[in-house]
Amino acid sequence: MSTAAGIPDFRSPGGLYGTSSMLLDRFTYLEKATKPPEWQRSQLERDIKSALLYSVFSVNPLPYHEMRRGFMIGLGEGQWKLTLGHVFPEILNRNGKLHLLASQNIDGLDHKVVSDKSKLYNPHGLMSVLVSEPSCTRLCDSPESPIYQRYIELVKTNIKDIYTDLPARKGKSSHLWPGPEKSTPITLAMFGDLLPAELKTASEREVETGKFSVKPGSVLFDSYLWTHNAAGQRCDAMDEVDNCDLVLVMGTSLSGLSIDNVAHKAGYLNKPRLVFDMTRAPIESLERNGKWSAERDCHLQGNLDESVLNILLATQWLTLVFDYLPHLCLGSLKTLRQFVQDNVRGEPIGEYLAKIDGAIQQEVEREKHF
Repeated sequence: MSTAAGIPDFRSPGGLYGTSSMLLDRFTYLEKATKPPEWQRSQLERDIKSALLYSVFSVNPLPYHEMRRGFMIGLGEGQWKLTLGHVFPEILNRNGKLHLLASQNIDGLDHKVVSDKSKLYNPHGLMSVLVSEPSCTRLCDSPESPIYQRYIELVKTNIKDIYTDLPARKGKSSHLWPGPEKSTPITLAMFGDLLPAELKTASEREVETGKFSVKPGSVLFDSYLWTHNAAGQRCDAMDEVDNCDLVLVMGTSLSGLSIDNVAHKAGYLNKPRLVFDMTRAPIESLERNGKWSAERDCHLQGNLDESVLNILLATQWLTLVFDYLPHLCLGSLKTLRQFVQDNVRGEPIGEYLAKIDGAIQQEVEREKHF
């Protein structure tokens, strides 16, 4: 769903992780660090995702920031809007049908619309909050926070763009937000008076130990998954499978993340699953690990937005989508227009299309900025 919203792809073949492995010479390796540049580079040569380990980040946070520069600035600038797949859980919630949204996504887009924060659980963390590692102490909870906005300004002015040869929206960010020729680590001290009082000790520790700590809140690969929902209550998605009637698997190939076990466990509990995906990849994963049953489970193979719209039409909830037109990305707005034109009959269609056309025009103008 994130890539459909326009966020650059990281994990898939050809994504930014794969691209970064070809850009090892562009990363910044710190001379004055707790471990030498040769060690820093060797970790990334072994696996480019080593930049997402605390053991590497604390020594040199620059590859982490250089890989994600455009992602972080885009979140801070509100570059991306939601797909219909992001909006669907809130429509379910409004109709008393959402038990829990357990998401592997770290962009936080679903937090813009899901109104009941106790039903939002992101075990892999969020790029839309700011923390100090290794304790994951929060500096702020939202890109709208002055602290987060200060962080974005620091990223713009301290982190170079290593994707200058890629197209805009495919990784390149300096066409909009010019960066320096050389990167400089971002430290807690750079936040000045904005730094919360409880982080003063952590700031002093950075200086004393030479280890870096400040970053967005996505969970590093050698750290613990989040155990609380967005309301701050303890949450275990695996336990919640016992209490649900149906598991929706949306926008994931179930390629091996911890949260995939929610979908797998449902099969062992004989809970029906509705899988939204263009390919059979998640089905093959469930066949291997989750007791897939063609009699009990269903694969909606096709465009996720179109599948959502078909469900909303069948449940007579389609009109609720119009409450979220300002939140939708251009692709979803165009899909919605075509769907309404093809499937809605009667007098309201003219009014519906006019509203969608107005939203499309506004989004076209907004996107020109990016």
